[in-house]
Amino acid sequence: MLDAFRWLDERIDVAGLRRALLDRKMPSELSWWHTLGSATLTAFMVQVVTGVVLAMYYAPSPDHAYDSIRYLERGVMSGALLRGMHHWGASAMVVLVLAHMVRVFTMGAYKYPREINWLLGVALLFIVLGFGFTGYLLPWDQKAYWATAVGTNIAGTTPVVGGILVKLLRGGSQLGAATLARFYALHVLLLPISLGAIVLVHIALVVRQGIAPRPHVLETGAPQRTDHPEYAAYYRTTYQRSKSAGVPFWPQIVAKDLVVGAGVVLVIALLAGIYGAGLEAPADPTDASYVPHPEWYFLPFFELLKLVPGSMESVVAVGAPAAIVLALLLLPLFDRGSTRSLGQRPASRFGMFAILGGMAMLIGSSVREEAPTAVAPEVGRPLTSVERAGRALFKRQQCGGCHAVGSEGGAEKGSDAPDLTEVGLRHSGAWLHSFLEQPERFHPDTKMPAYGPPSLSHQEIEEITRYLASLRGKNWATATPEFRDTFPETDQRKERKP
Repeated sequence: MLDAFRWLDERIDVAGLRRALLDRKMPSELSWWHTLGSATLTAFMVQVVTGVVLAMYYAPSPDHAYDSIRYLERGVMSGALLRGMHHWGASAMVVLVLAHMVRVFTMGAYKYPREINWLLGVALLFIVLGFGFTGYLLPWDQKAYWATAVGTNIAGTTPVVGGILVKLLRGGSQLGAATLARFYALHVLLLPISLGAIVLVHIALVVRQGIAPRPHVLETGAPQRTDHPEYAAYYRTTYQRSKSAGVPFWPQIVAKDLVVGAGVVLVIALLAGIYGAGLEAPADPTDASYVPHPEWYFLPFFELLKLVPGSMESVVAVGAPAAIVLALLLLPLFDRGSTRSLGQRPASRFGMFAILGGMAMLIGSSVREEAPTAVAPEVGRPLTSVERAGRALFKRQQCGGCHAVGSEGGAEKGSDAPDLTEVGLRHSGAWLHSFLEQPERFHPDTKMPAYGPPSLSHQEIEEITRYLASLRGKNWATATPEFRDTFPETDQRKERKP
């Protein structure tokens, strides 16, 4: 054993690596909050290990994806636990990355000389969110399909390049095999490689620069700004003084990191064992009555889009994320005051609490949506929250002035608008949504106005679509839909035939 160690040491300097990584002094007064970085790394390793096992059983095609997930959960030993750990590990990574960034922000650790590490942290945050978004579709169940449809539709609202973005994400105009293959490649190849590379650079900088000490350590006697000519020398002297009075990385700091890491793994395993990952019915693109619910970390964005008018949807859908990214990236470049304590930075304190408070309120607003209880007479069953919103919009737009639904509406004199009492049996949700956006594409001589943006947002049109798809007449419980959908593109192809 000693000979083998000596052989390795002569070639890769094992002893030198140990001294560089473990025999380091850490600043004094480090708290448990400083373990959030290692906790995030632990969650990432959980995702890597469970993801590799899941990939061995997963079949990335619409015909087999759902069955492969179901087989994993029912036919593979501990398969359900592994998938549950992967599912809850994703949420743990989002929580820990956000908490880590909040800790760095509150302690002013994004300032000199750690600006680059802050930028790497911002990149890590959005890559982790990218993992969540691309992982949506892989189970190919109802939630996977419809949540991805909504997410890619939102990307399509981007001015100028929206159509290109949708095609890039979906691999075409519709969700299908190309979309699943593309999301799978992003989820298991591009994003892990990107995240792993950034994590390595991030850790290398932490080892090189050291862990940021408590804010007050770098404030006593400091120049007013970090770009002051004397600040670099002040920082080096003060940091070295803090390290000399601190504790060694091994074993004290490593022990704390191991305790927190074990706690993270235990919590993830408990959540996976108790709640699992969940698997809904197989994806059904024709089921217009399904109401998709995104994961909690996307709820603030989805809830925000519900609050803006249709004319502002594309602005908010693109502008809000862009503004957040830009603010995070520019923060260390513009905030160069030497004060690091959050209590002494009122503007930063207000901005952080405003953003976090707003996100919490939006999540709470989404969670508080009441389950339907009252039976809608025209539908014969309770309406979902989305269908209720669609019925409200249907009335607000005075659609009943032309169209009859049951015994109501259609009273406008001379109206030849079709009766909608059983429209859910005649047309699919996809056809209804497209027709509402641009009815003249289907019937050039129609009197019905177009309701596409900016008249109504895509979300509002989808709400009306869900309500219309629920209209299936008196025999709604037993009636079988016979869709007679004819899209303009189909007609054009027929006309070109010889």
